[in-house]
Amino acid sequence: MNDEELVYGIKRKNEFALNALVDQYGGLIKSIVSYHISDTYRDECINDTLFSIWNNISKFNPRKNSLKNWIGAICKYKCVDYKRKYYKEIFAKIDETIPSSLTAESSILKQEIEDEINELLSSLPKRDREIFYRRYIDNETISEIANDMNISSSALYNRLSRGRRKLRKNTLRGDHNEK
Repeated sequence: MNDEELVYGIKRKNEFALNALVDQYGGLIKSIVSYHISDTYRDECINDTLFSIWNNISKFNPRKNSLKNWIGAICKYKCVDYKRKYYKEIFAKIDETIPSSLTAESSILKQEIEDEINELLSSLPKRDREIFYRRYIDNETISEIANDMNISSSALYNRLSRGRRKLRKNTLRGDHNEK
């Protein structure tokens, strides 16, 4: 099946088309997830990626991107979601179980994670980095951020959208690994 037939079939909720997509792009999805996610969440992330493709195929625009790149971007964002989930669980366990004598090690781990996030966001302007951090790391609402930064919600959504596009572009090109 070519990409156009895959998209058409998935839009029609044809499970055969989804199976064909897995046959054609499953290796790509698995390699992206395997690179970014630990074994604990790997299968769950792959399944969520496929579910997201299934539910959001109507948003795919072949004039803007190839199906392969679109799938790769969805997969990468799912990996970011799972990393965030994984880190939150780790931090919760660290805070509960680590004796006070090991707080230096937990601080180092937290610093390494913050460094990785900062590296990912480094290609964004300072104000956009702050918006991304507050929205996706601190989980603040759009209205909270917009009010605090004295900008409209629509302007905030636009900044997030442009920033995601830039991060996706940089991630697909591998720019964040070259720094």
